Amino acid sequence: MAEVCFADFATALRRRLDVLGYSLRHAEEKWPATDRAMLSRAVNAKPLSAGNYLLLCEMAGFDPYQFMERGKRKRVTMKTIANHMVTLPVQRETEGI
Repeated sequence: MAEVCFADFATALRRRLDVLGYSLRHAEEKWPATDRAMLSRAVNAKPLSAGNYLLLCEMAGFDPYQFMERGKRKRVTMKTIANHMVTLPVQRETEGI
């Protein structure tokens, strides 16, 4: 399953802001579609919505795919399904009504 590595994105965005000489306040002024809360979440490696992630990638000049991680998907077999916990049957209050 593919996921965005927000830690790597945060590091790259902090570096880009440093190279440009932008503080979060200055970046907010230069990139009017952003706001300081979004930029703060991004540089602190907090998850962003897909739209905000793509917007910040565009503003910073990043390829959004460079931060994608592709992990192995868990394999589901009949054995793993059979090993799932099942709720024990219990007597219901409304039984027999």
